[in-house]
Amino acid sequence: MRILHALAQRPGRTGSGVFLQQLFKAGYEKGYEQAVLAGVPLLEQDPDIDNLELKNFYPVLFESENLPFPVVGMSDVMPYKSTKYSDINETMYESYEKEFKKVITSVIEEFKPDVVICNHIWLLSTFFKDLYPNLKTLVLCHGTDLRQMKLSPKLASIVKSKVSRCEYLFALNSAQAKTIQEYYDVEEEKVIVSGSGYNPDMFFPNKNREKNDNVKIAYVGKMCNAKGVPHLLNAIDSCKKYEHIELNLIGSGSALESDEIIKSIDNRKAKVNYLGIVPQEELEKLLRTCDLFILPSFFEGLPLVVIEALASGAKVICTDLPGLDDFLGERLKELGAIRYIKMPRLKNVDTPYEEDVCEFEDRLSQTIDEASCEILEGKKYDIDEVIKLLEDKTWSGLFNRLEKMF
Repeated sequence: MRILHALAQRPGRTGSGVFLQQLFKAGYEKGYEQAVLAGVPLLEQDPDIDNLELKNFYPVLFESENLPFPVVGMSDVMPYKSTKYSDINETMYESYEKEFKKVITSVIEEFKPDVVICNHIWLLSTFFKDLYPNLKTLVLCHGTDLRQMKLSPKLASIVKSKVSRCEYLFALNSAQAKTIQEYYDVEEEKVIVSGSGYNPDMFFPNKNREKNDNVKIAYVGKMCNAKGVPHLLNAIDSCKKYEHIELNLIGSGSALESDEIIKSIDNRKAKVNYLGIVPQEELEKLLRTCDLFILPSFFEGLPLVVIEALASGAKVICTDLPGLDDFLGERLKELGAIRYIKMPRLKNVDTPYEEDVCEFEDRLSQTIDEASCEILEGKKYDIDEVIKLLEDKTWSGLFNRLEKMF
């Protein structure tokens, strides 16, 4: 059995890139022959591909003669230089389709895969079916593809007319599964809830941590308004326990938004550190020293880092993203391992109404204070039970669920 993993953008530094890497590693452990197709800049090496020790890598080269623009990203804010799908004109699309189909033809003829695991229900999955209608293609939804259906209607019409030819579409949660059926007009039996995963060898708790006088908080993600970072900073400013708080911001974003966020750090009441993008091994260690992880995002598929933070022993505060509570279950809430914050009303997929922002920040601030008091008082939950609840949410478990459909 030969597996081709496919992603139209860079295979590192985003959630879908993590999916590709971890599913590749799970397949390697099971002895499958594998290859990777991905979009990368012509003159820049991607360390995440190097880490996979690939023999069979088929790059689609951006910022090249045939694709003279940056890699196109599924999010409008990417952690590297990118192009928006909504900005692609007809000429750009023609070259994009031509180059991807050229590389697809090459990998199919040379590697001869039995199954394709394609990330994002978007254009790349349709290119495979245009060229090789009988090649089994499994497509993973990451949430950003649903968002692009609204942001890029011309391209969305192409996807909607063709994606039903793929054998299976995998959703992160039950709420997303329903949306996929509605958006793409596909049969219910083709949409399967697969969930997400984490690596328990990388993310695990330090059970011997000593109580200290400060609350270490982490945010990991893009530095942008859609992820709620400015509101997190404002909320911490309003916390009663702000003098005991140390916040580490990890990630990057588009120059304009991230620069404004980073500049605002100097004027905060609490101690705030901007760490930028950190290596994976450093992130693992940081989460093990973290008391509280906060994700105030207005739009996500199923955030991997929430699971990783829980597995590392941190309490979590997160917006009530669709499907997340259903995926993680009630018991984690009962234990006090995770708290959900009601989101403000959104005027589009990731922008809140201005009149709702203050109330949202107040809710977030109050919840941070509650969690901080518990941490400072040394109140703990049963971390062993939390790890047991996450047992079926590993990458190996996810790969096994996909494998049943090969």
